[in-house]
Amino acid sequence: MILGHPLTLSDNAAVPQVSAPTKGTQPGNADVHITVSVETSGKPEGIKVDNFARDLNGRDRECSISPSALSRVFRGVAVATKTPDDVASPILQWILSFGNKVALDPDCQDHDDTLTFQPDEWYGATVDLAHVDSQQLARVAIGIAVLRERARRSQCATAADLEMVWGLVHGAVTHSMTTGPCFSVARSSQGFLAIPLCSLLKDGNIDELYRCHVWLPDGQRGNPDFAVHSHQAYAQSWILAGEGRDFQYAFEPVVSIADATHAVYALSWADNKNTSSAYKTHQTSSTVVNTGKLGRTTLTTGPALHTRDMSYYVPSGVFHSSEVAPDTLHATLFVFDSHRGFIKDAPVLGPKDSESSTQLRDPAGVTPAALANLVDVMRSWEILMEQGQRHSSRAKWEDALQVFNRALYLCESVPDFPNAVRHKHQVLGQLGNTNRRFGRYEQARDILEKVLAEMEPDSPERIEFSGELGVVYRHMNRLEDAKRVFEDQYNTAKRLSNERAQCRAVGNLGMVNYQLAGRNGGPLLDLAIEQLTERVTSVRRLKAALDGRSSDPSQCHSFNIFTTWEMVGLSRLSLCYTARGDGKQAIKAESEGAELAKNSMDPTEALTQFSSTHGCTPTIALCKEPSEEHRSYLAELVDAGADIDTVDEQGYKALDYAVFNGDTAMEMVVLAGLRLQSDGDVEVKVAQRQREAKLRKGYRELFQDKLRPVLLSSSCNKNALQDIRRVYADILATDMEKAGLFDVLKFVRFTDFSSFGKIPGSGDTLPGSNDPLVQRFRPNSQNDSQPSNTTEFVIFLYRWINRGSATARDTPNDSNNKQYKRMVNAIENFLGLHPSVGREKLGIWINHACVDQDDPAPGISALPMIIAPCNALSSLVDDAYHTRAWCSVEVMMVQTLRKSYNFHMWYEHVPSESGEGTLREGPMDLQIVMRDKELTYESDRAKVLFLERQRHVFSMWFGTANLSGGYSMSMLHASSSVDHVRSTIPSNSLHALLSLPEFPKSGANNRLSQYNLARPFSLYIQKDEFKFRLERRGTPSTHAAKRHQHKSKLNQVDERGER
Repeated sequence: MILGHPLTLSDNAAVPQVSAPTKGTQPGNADVHITVSVETSGKPEGIKVDNFARDLNGRDRECSISPSALSRVFRGVAVATKTPDDVASPILQWILSFGNKVALDPDCQDHDDTLTFQPDEWYGATVDLAHVDSQQLARVAIGIAVLRERARRSQCATAADLEMVWGLVHGAVTHSMTTGPCFSVARSSQGFLAIPLCSLLKDGNIDELYRCHVWLPDGQRGNPDFAVHSHQAYAQSWILAGEGRDFQYAFEPVVSIADATHAVYALSWADNKNTSSAYKTHQTSSTVVNTGKLGRTTLTTGPALHTRDMSYYVPSGVFHSSEVAPDTLHATLFVFDSHRGFIKDAPVLGPKDSESSTQLRDPAGVTPAALANLVDVMRSWEILMEQGQRHSSRAKWEDALQVFNRALYLCESVPDFPNAVRHKHQVLGQLGNTNRRFGRYEQARDILEKVLAEMEPDSPERIEFSGELGVVYRHMNRLEDAKRVFEDQYNTAKRLSNERAQCRAVGNLGMVNYQLAGRNGGPLLDLAIEQLTERVTSVRRLKAALDGRSSDPSQCHSFNIFTTWEMVGLSRLSLCYTARGDGKQAIKAESEGAELAKNSMDPTEALTQFSSTHGCTPTIALCKEPSEEHRSYLAELVDAGADIDTVDEQGYKALDYAVFNGDTAMEMVVLAGLRLQSDGDVEVKVAQRQREAKLRKGYRELFQDKLRPVLLSSSCNKNALQDIRRVYADILATDMEKAGLFDVLKFVRFTDFSSFGKIPGSGDTLPGSNDPLVQRFRPNSQNDSQPSNTTEFVIFLYRWINRGSATARDTPNDSNNKQYKRMVNAIENFLGLHPSVGREKLGIWINHACVDQDDPAPGISALPMIIAPCNALSSLVDDAYHTRAWCSVEVMMVQTLRKSYNFHMWYEHVPSESGEGTLREGPMDLQIVMRDKELTYESDRAKVLFLERQRHVFSMWFGTANLSGGYSMSMLHASSSVDHVRSTIPSNSLHALLSLPEFPKSGANNRLSQYNLARPFSLYIQKDEFKFRLERRGTPSTHAAKRHQHKSKLNQVDERGER
């Protein structure tokens, strides 16, 4: 492998990253000029810009656009932007002549076209336009034409469509035009700012009108007295960012003013020429005048919540209103299309006793470019938050933390980020939640305490974050602190009249008081019963407001959640009554919960969840969130014989999570369980499992926290590989635990190698001296006399051929030094391809020399970290190369790096008839199945398979370049290439066994419940009836003798069908 030099070869160049935005100040008031620069779009670091053609690759090809359709749209763009005729005419000629359509026919209609082109074809052809202004105008027309064609063909515009269209609009609006066209901004009477994009009028009425609507978080929302209005033309809205609510109304004319809710107002528009009822694209004001007609409105639809990538429509003449919170940015692409519906009289409704109202269109200094950039950065933030939440739902905590930190970076660094404080708090809340679920309680506590200290007392997010902090305190066994913040959660929910949140909060309070009562005694137990009774009563009210038989998915989902909450509340009540000695009430509460479980699902599901063969089992879930409480639950599950060796979707086991989180006590519980469930040489097997878990933790911390950020910067950091080597060396110099697991980076200088005459061993010295031939990489920071940056690195991947009568089995070469000669030839070829690399600065890594052959484990374990910082890798291929297991696992790692970053070089050295050889690119499409590969020593099989599994982890951590969803022209959305459904533990199947504290925003997934597992229990399930009873199984001293009995009993069914 080649280490060292920052090679800048074109075939290995990564896509450049968008530079970080410059810090700035927040606006002091709504009227000041918004200072987000045109050049700085606020893209988070690591999100890449991609081109339009790539955006449309692989997507459906149905949205074709005819030249006349595009020319029609462009005419509207020219009107909206006041494009001069001498600029617009060449663009129209280009459109209509594209694809051999040369006749310039202004009256050409869409249905006359037989020749159509895909959006990417149109986009690619825009480079033929002479001026960049013309290219940008044409691209806006292409984007609008995509939405137009989708709507006209009754096709839904996908999220990828909207991202593509917005990329075109954003690029044009933020472009500084020099030939005359100019986008503009106007303030609407409904409170939003509008950027006209395409305006086609007919006989003084709107024919087709496309605009970008943006509600800023500036508190300006228009006059609420005139919020209800109608449109002449059919209207459709596509949401770009933020959330808004739409209401639709029925209107009935009345005569009596006492019966009326509104008066009817006629609308007129003014420009610099006149005021009339004829619509004007560029207005100076609008005025509504009371007609004297009265009517009564009745809400028929709403509030309908609309968020990013959603769409809704308002038929012509239908009264509606839009509502956007005053501290929220909300943006849409909005179209009025008279071809889908039109009505001449479309009034506004207003106060019965007012005469008129005028709205000036002055945007108060807000520019189109600044507005577009605000929308763009808000979209970026929302996408990052969505990605982070998706990673969290799949228990990919490291990925979630990274994405949330990018979202935090946007809030803190982008000038005039919309409502930066609130959005920063939302990110920090997610970071607190993720750190808690990752078992990092101190970090979670610090984050959440800081957020709550900064947050307003009646902030809606305070409910969630105080509940989250309470859970953290409970895990840290700080019950008094937990009670304090749960009380804050409850009181905040009560002040805000949020009964759903109030229900959860009172349940949390009840449980923490139950725990405190167990510790301190006194009246707290009665208080816990009172609070948990309120919990059950409250959730029953919430259920009663729903139709349990409804087929509406949202109603069904809410009903199931509330049923789970009710069962959890009843189980907790049963605990409290049992602790008070009230057996009758305890049985009553538990029976009611059991009846709910019987009616909600198949009760036999409960026990199977404890021994699931895949996914996140209870033992894994508990190890993910270590605490004294969870350790007690885990110990009971181990005692009952629950399988603790299951692998989840990320390839981890319970022991891995216990080790990851650094909880030694929980690790000991898992190890004890492994001893119970292992056969043969138990201690050797357990020690091997423990070492592998520690290795995985090392990979996880080294790759995710240290090396991956450096690789992500590789596109703008020419010294990325040198930085990786430095970071890796510094970690091993300061972290003794990792230094014991992983070998340092070693190399042999090529000048020494070429004169040595054979493949050296790990103990060989330089000829004529006692100095070691193999050197250790040491950065300057370690104050070593050896220069730190004098080497490039190449790694050789080859098989040990072990042939020839004079060759011992512990050497990779044959008697003719075949592999050595190929290595020298491969380097000479490499230097010929890359003359900027000096042979005196070249270092090579060879396993026989750089891995200690007397103690190979640290060197083998370090293989991924050795490959990552090397510039190039060379495989000495022959007929048997790809059949060998060790060669294959190395190749898999190389493929992973190349696919993820396209930064490392990989060549295959192919022998030639002349005895020399040539280099060729390594095959990236080679499929490798490790179980078919050959080994000289079968005892190495476990080592190879372990490294193969780490390659998959390596890909998951490094490989977020595998993308799903729509590509973006303004930003490329990174997400996991694995689209799996996480296995969950339904709470309603477990309520009689365990009843865990509710985790804010975690839903029912992986939630065990808070049953007192200090008491042994047995569960009996009958085929036709769900039965639950507690049975004392003996004192703790008898448990160990019965563990194997319990394990076997869990899977036995007697003649009555009971387990």
